[in-house]
Amino acid sequence: MKHITLTLMAAGILLSACSEQSSDQPAVASSPLATSAAQAMTCESLLSTNFPNTTISRAETIAAGAYSAPAGGFPGMGADYSSLPAFCQVAGSIHPTSDSDIRFELWLPSENWNGRFMQTGNGGAAGSIVTSSLADPLMRGYAVANTDTGHVNGGADIFGWAVDHPEKVTDFAWRAVHELTVTGKAITSSRYGSDPEKSYFVGCSTGGRQGLMEAQRFPDDYDAIVAGAPANNWSPLMALSIVIQSNLGEGKLGLNKLGLLKEAAIASCDALDGVEDRIISNPAACNFTPASLQCAGETTAQCLAAEEVEAAQTIYKGVVSASGQVWIPGTGPGSEQLWGAYTSPQFIIGTGFFQDIVLNDANWNPATFNADEHMPVAMEGGSELIAMDPDISDFINQGGKLITYHGTTDGLIPFANTVNYVESMIESLGQQAMNDSVRYYQIPGMDHCSGGEGAYAIAWLDAMESWVEEGSAPGNLLGTHPAPPPGAPGADNAREFSRPVCQYPAIPTYNGSGDPDMASSFSCVAP
Repeated sequence: MKHITLTLMAAGILLSACSEQSSDQPAVASSPLATSAAQAMTCESLLSTNFPNTTISRAETIAAGAYSAPAGGFPGMGADYSSLPAFCQVAGSIHPTSDSDIRFELWLPSENWNGRFMQTGNGGAAGSIVTSSLADPLMRGYAVANTDTGHVNGGADIFGWAVDHPEKVTDFAWRAVHELTVTGKAITSSRYGSDPEKSYFVGCSTGGRQGLMEAQRFPDDYDAIVAGAPANNWSPLMALSIVIQSNLGEGKLGLNKLGLLKEAAIASCDALDGVEDRIISNPAACNFTPASLQCAGETTAQCLAAEEVEAAQTIYKGVVSASGQVWIPGTGPGSEQLWGAYTSPQFIIGTGFFQDIVLNDANWNPATFNADEHMPVAMEGGSELIAMDPDISDFINQGGKLITYHGTTDGLIPFANTVNYVESMIESLGQQAMNDSVRYYQIPGMDHCSGGEGAYAIAWLDAMESWVEEGSAPGNLLGTHPAPPPGAPGADNAREFSRPVCQYPAIPTYNGSGDPDMASSFSCVAP
């Protein structure tokens, strides 16, 4: 389970709440938003400036290298706060309804603002401000913001905050991100005396869902969006987490067998791309079946009992009705070890969603889940959270660009769901519009948002900036698998390598010669 824990941290499944912001100040009076500030303001003067439905609780200049993450937040994620330049830290809350309390932070560079605004996304059920996601954009010169989406993380009671609070559900679903977009741009304009020239949204997982929701609901909010591993098919995804959870453990598939499944899948399908490198480049062509591991006699740690084979097959299938309707596909070969995350008491996210939002029954037993009975109810009860509308023509028509990506060994959100969504976009928008404005990249061997066996380190933001600001449409990109630092787990046997990151539907395929650790030895080939 150590591998699972580390991967979740890297992927941004945020389960801890950040420190409470001060909320004892009276709400400020509303005032019209100026499209352009007449004069730049000092950081501290923002504290007494009125913004509609917004209370500013802090506006403080932080000296270079002096920032430290708040106690009780989620400070990890690899952010090096010691390298931050001086910036204006603005904290506050937005109240579009009487039951809304959308806390946020906005970091504004004290010098060398690049003229751009960015909002970063959340993970899981949100509930905390992801300060670690603000560090890199700030160092690039961005004015950058993040929100807890209107609630404080409930720990093991993941959606307890939603009970009898429909406005908070709406805030989490879509309203908080939009409200912070409007308010964040207004504060940025006031601070610098001019409006942002460009605005970007970058997120993965729940952040990917948030990005797609922005393109679908508010096409004018952002010039470009990076939406990774999107949790956009929300209700079926929550059901999938229950299917996974219910098929692991005693009498089902043992957690100690997840690594066995992964290794068997890799052994079966690794060489399909022409080289054995522990990466399944074309999972659609992988015919691995857990039945190949069924014990011939006594059950041991190196084989699967009949009930374990059945449980694994159920998970691979996804959420399926009795008639064969696939509400959401299962995760791909090589993703198996991440299934265990859904058994963690701190991440039984589907159970909480069904208990507190769909059924309003805290005693509902997830073992009773039945797709035919529960999915129609979940689709209605969670409709605000679903971002599967393929028609983003309004976003495209105003010049918007979308980059989305997904790792094939993501064991939390199935990459095949993103494939289905992209295919629906092609059908709705047409191939030419997709070529002009949308890119989808499928990363072999990448886990949830990051990590894994594949080349998962990819400069998404660089690709987006070049596309929007230089007119250089991204083609195939470069991904690297960085070697871990000395002393890190597995460092002795790890290697650094690169791979092409191919535009969908092409897959990286070995050329038959050359160093297999170099991207130049591979070509992007249509399957």
